Amino acid sequence: MSHANSADGPLAPFEAVWAQVLTLSPAARAMFALACAERLVRAAGRADELRATLEAGWAVAGGGSADLAPLRSELDVREDLDDDDLAATYYALGAATGSAEDCRAAASRAMDAAFELVPYGPDETTFHPLADDAASPPVQAELAWQQAAAAKLVADGPTDAVAVWLRQ
Repeated sequence: MSHANSADGPLAPFEAVWAQVLTLSPAARAMFALACAERLVRAAGRADELRATLEAGWAVAGGGSADLAPLRSELDVREDLDDDDLAATYYALGAATGSAEDCRAAASRAMDAAFELVPYGPDETTFHPLADDAASPPVQAELAWQQAAAAKLVADGPTDAVAVWLRQ
């Protein structure tokens, strides 16, 4: 068994967050995924562009009804769908309709974006060891946020107050 997959390997904290998220209700998982996506969208400077799409997802996560399929279809045909913020938004809409797999994908795209922020020198031609990248400040900051978000949802549930907290 590789160190990365062991219970105490560099990915163990990420898997622990996911295990906690899996215990959440579908509405809470949707809020978690939507918050991951919204943070990426803001960081990418596309909040205005994707505001209505995210708002529709938040409305469904909050118990409202909306058909998210057309919004996902609009994202699905975009050439930039593989950008972390757009992909996370796409998956967050799937989480809003109840998909645990899409929730994990949205959270994973947020973590991928954090790993992309790990500094590498211009002359470096190989990746750092996974444990080193996982310990870097951008990845640890994302992990800390995801841990806090999951804990908040476990403790308080998918309430309006938690949604406000997640969207800060």
